[in-house]
Amino acid sequence: MSPSTPLEPFCTAILRTLRRSLIPPNLPRPLPAHTVRSSKPISESAILIPLMNIRDQPHLLMEVRGRGLRVHAGEVSFPGGKSDQTDDSLVHTALREAQEELAIPPSHVEILGMLEPEYSLGNKSRVWPFVGFIHSDPQPFPSIPQTLPSLPLSDLTPNPEEVSSIITLPLSALQDPSKLSIHYFRLDLNKPYYRIDCKDYLLNQHKQQQQQQQQVKGDDRHGSDQNPNRTIGLEENGESSEKLEVWGLSGWFLNKLAKRAGWMDAPPKGISPED
Repeated sequence: MSPSTPLEPFCTAILRTLRRSLIPPNLPRPLPAHTVRSSKPISESAILIPLMNIRDQPHLLMEVRGRGLRVHAGEVSFPGGKSDQTDDSLVHTALREAQEELAIPPSHVEILGMLEPEYSLGNKSRVWPFVGFIHSDPQPFPSIPQTLPSLPLSDLTPNPEEVSSIITLPLSALQDPSKLSIHYFRLDLNKPYYRIDCKDYLLNQHKQQQQQQQQVKGDDRHGSDQNPNRTIGLEENGESSEKLEVWGLSGWFLNKLAKRAGWMDAPPKGISPED
């Protein structure tokens, strides 16, 4: 793997280059019609792909969804959710969800652009992914040439009803062969992507493990699991994971961004996954 862009800390020049590689976030109104058919109504959703500098190294911020959720429980994902009628735009949806799930202040997020939307089979929703850098201070954002400071990790507060853990994924993991395995998005051999092992990047891992154990005990005691028949880490198309890794729709979006940014080369097509 030989990405064309060095994995340097995010600075204004790198953000400017990344912005040029992304789709402008100004969505048309009304939105384009849906291109898939479903027996259930299909809605609009938005996610934020947060970029940060942590200890002067470039990172992506992700989360582990709570195991009590009905959809995609226990999976690694980006903050996001379905659009509300009160949202001014889908960018507003992404920022609102990031604030609700991880306490990221919208005023600290510089939206750089977006990727092509994709459909979530679990949520029956079209998902619009927006890419943003998390600054340490609110707007106006700095134009300094050196490394940009990000919001302190201590300021992040996961919503216990939706998020069980926070993951700080360094971009260097995207170039570590021991962290990567080739799979196919929705079992399509023409859509290979890398699933990324992220178990080593849990924030405050020991503390969060204790909280998860207490939550599981509480669920068992009070019977709060409202969907005991769900399978953790299983998509409707049959792709699944028993590891803590970035996969499925989140993995697909991450690979798309990494390819555009030059952080990662796309895997070859037509190679069987090594499961």
